[in-house]
Amino acid sequence: MLRKLELLIALCVLFALVQGCRRESPSMSNLTVSYEVSPLPARVGDVTITIKIKDGSNEPVAGARIKLEGNMSHAGMAPVFAEAKEIGPGQYRTNMNLSMAGDWQVLVRLTLPDGREMDQQFEIKEVAPA
Repeated sequence: MLRKLELLIALCVLFALVQGCRRESPSMSNLTVSYEVSPLPARVGDVTITIKIKDGSNEPVAGARIKLEGNMSHAGMAPVFAEAKEIGPGQYRTNMNLSMAGDWQVLVRLTLPDGREMDQQFEIKEVAPA
């Protein structure tokens, strides 16, 4: 019984890691925002987060400002902050220092060139100790 439970947990972790390689959110205000985290599985320390923004015509959205706030999934930890820089049309990148092992929630605050603002969130699960 214990062996089956261990196998089930291992399969769930593997599935989560494969799914975590690229996360796409549904369109909001006719935008599609996708996130990539590297390396995966993530470890305590710096991770690179790449964000891609496309409009309803699947064209890149350049000139956005993006701020990120990372929080542990449990209360009591200080948040970590980062700001993404544009590295190409519609592509933004930043490093975020994940200071503790566990699950992280990342709040992404987008300010588009036309002044519209939106918040989205994604998870970085099972950050491993350094």
